Parts: sequence; C-alpha cells; structure tokens
Amino acid sequence: MGVFFMSLGQKIRELRIVKGLTQSDLGSGLVTPSMISQIESDKANPSYKVLEAIAEKLETPLEFFLTDIQTQLEQTSAHKVAKALLSSANYERAYGLLESLLQKPSQSLNIAEVMSDLGECYLHLGRYDEAVEQFEKVLEIAKTKENPTASLQALNKLGVIEQRRQKYHLAIYHWRKAYEQFELLLQPEPFLQSQILTNLGTIHYQLGEFQEALNYYETAYKFLAKSSHFEQIGFTYIGLGLSYKRMKEFEKASEYSQYAIAIFESLKNIKLAIDVKKNYGILKSEEGQFEAAHELFLACIEEYEKHNYTLDAGSVYGEIARLYVKEQRFDDCKLTCQKALATIPATSLEAAPILRTLAIAEDKLGHRDRATATMVRSINIFKEHRLLSELAETYSLLADFYQLDGNFAKANESLLNMKDALNENLKERGIIL
Repeated sequence: MGVFFMSLGQKIRELRIVKGLTQSDLGSGLVTPSMISQIESDKANPSYKVLEAIAEKLETPLEFFLTDIQTQLEQTSAHKVAKALLSSANYERAYGLLESLLQKPSQSLNIAEVMSDLGECYLHLGRYDEAVEQFEKVLEIAKTKENPTASLQALNKLGVIEQRRQKYHLAIYHWRKAYEQFELLLQPEPFLQSQILTNLGTIHYQLGEFQEALNYYETAYKFLAKSSHFEQIGFTYIGLGLSYKRMKEFEKASEYSQYAIAIFESLKNIKLAIDVKKNYGILKSEEGQFEAAHELFLACIEEYEKHNYTLDAGSVYGEIARLYVKEQRFDDCKLTCQKALATIPATSLEAAPILRTLAIAEDKLGHRDRATATMVRSINIFKEHRLLSELAETYSLLADFYQLDGNFAKANESLLNMKDALNENLKERGIIL
C-alpha cells in the first residue's frame, strides 16, 4: 500500500479507503466525520483513545500509528520550544534545534516556517550567507504554495540582511518588492506590513531621501494598533517549556512555549508601534506642526520607558531637542540634550544626532569652542557607523562653525570631508560619479 512513508493522517485515509469505509463509518461512535477529515488532512491529532478505536476499526496494530504521532508531537514540541528561544533572543540554542528538525522532518512539520526561523537565527548570529539561503528557500516554497504572507516575511528579512551588509540598493529592492505584494495578501498583516514600510522609511532617511522616508513612515503609522504583554512572564514560560520538553511531556512543553511566543511577539509589536509613532512625530515636526509632534514624542517616551527601551527613550528626547532648535528655545534644547545623553552610552549611534543638536544649541548660546568639540564627537560616531548622509550634513555644520571663527583652512577641510562623504553615499546607492 505504500503507507509507511506517509503522515499519520495519510495512513488513516489510505487504510480507510482500502477497507471501503466512509469518514462517517470510521468516525461512527467516536468523533464527527468533520473531525476524521481534519485528522486525515493532519490538521488535528487524535487522542490516544480515539486512535486506539480507529486502529481497531481499520484492523491495524496501534503501534503502526503511534510511531508517527510520537514523532509529530516531538517535532511540533521542539519547533515551538525553538520559536520561544528565538523570541527571547537565545539564538545559539534555537538554531541547533531548528537544524536538527530539518535533517529528518515529519510530514506534518511546516518546513517553510522552520526554515524562516532558522534564517532568523543565522541573521542575528551574523551568518548572513546562510540566512539568505534559508529565506530564498522560503520564497520558493511560498511561491509554490501561493502563500503571500510567507513571501512578505522572507523578503522583509532579506532586506534586513542586505541593510546590515550595507548593500542598501539590494535592501530597498527586497522591501519594495514586498511592498508591491501587499495587494496579494488574503487578509491584512498590519505589523508585518508596518515593519516593511518602516524599514523602507528608515533606509531612505539614512540615504538622505527624507520626503520618500516620510511617506513610508506615514503609511506605516496607519497600519498599527496598540498591544500589551509582560516580558518576565514570557521568560518564565520558556523555562517551563524547556523543562517539560526534557521530561518528554510534549503537550505541556508546546503549550507553555506557545504562551511565551505570544508574549515576546506582542512585545516586539509594541516596540514597532512606538517606533512608528516616533517616526510620525518626526513627520509632524518636518511639517511644522510642533505641538502635535511634541505630544507624540512625549507619549513615545512614556511607552518606551514603561517597556524598558531606555536607548529609544533617549533618542526621542533628542527629537524634542530638535524641535526646540526650530522654535529657537536653545536653553531648553541644551537641557533636553543633556537629559538624553545621560541615559545613552557616549559612543552609541543614538548619541550622534543628539550631540549634533547640542552643538547647535551651544553655538547659539555663544559657546563656540564647546560647540565645535561636540560636533566633532558627533562626526566620529557617524563615521564609525558609516551613516554617510548624516556624516556629510554634520561636516557641513562644522564647516560653518570654523568659517564663523575665521578658520578658513579648517572650514575648507570640513567641506572636502563633506564632499567625500556625499560621494561615498552615492556609490553605496549605485550612482558612480
């Protein structure tokens, strides 16, 4: 009959047909025909008692089915534990589990999802070529099975990988391709769609294409709604899931791991929601709607601090400081920058734009030497992180300081550095001068 390489559901279906039974016949006195249909399509696993009765009706030893259901339970449980580890950023432990699942997967295992999770692990571990390989496989499966959500997820991650490798034109290619596929979704995926739009906004912002960036941010903002969960409970559930797995209590392991996944995914969604709100505040600031921007920024700070995103809260204080520059409130700007920098590591990327804003405030308050030194600190950080558009802008401001001081040699040197940064930026965007 050729049933030994089939899933549990496929085995039951083939044996039922051989016996000349209908789904109603097989389920009679046990479960509904609909449940038999779900079991045969591997959408539901029968209980031990139901499986025992099915085996009896099919005149087949129970052991013939038990080996399959044990393997499926083990693999399903292992995948859920791996997903929980992934959600809590425990990538080293997660990828080993995922690799073992792909070595000999059961029929019921969602191969594309496992590959996607493995690609995510490789991404966070800096193993970019291996990550690309997994996500490209997911794309192929998604295309074959007409699964637009899986396709969008894979394209989004491919964009993230290329962004980290500083291949910005490739990152934009993947994200725009994903954006063009929004209309293929069978139902909205607000957080996924918002991630893609936010990524597009961020990379265009880094490349100095601000209007394009703002358009993407504004669209992303419209996709999101609020959500809330607790991180510590998630870590507790992970511990329970791992413990039950070690004791081979696979159902409980799966249950607690699933709870943990839900919690950590919800926390990620919260972070994304606040990020998009911050970007919307930047949009309002660019439009000159300072009061609306200020209210949005204060709400972001409150939410970031509530969920322990200290760096992000500090970054938003920097946005408020920029507002104060536009309103020529330089004392308030300086105080806000100092407040932000007190919560951020001195050489972190988040510190660079805040230092630049502080330098502007110091200059306006008559402290030219202090302003120049602060601007140089900002330049060093932008240079280290290769944010070339920001670097060029900061060199331009430094040149202004030197020119006002009458130090024309230093001003000219800063302008040449600005030109070099702009040329490098154009090269990274695929434009050769």
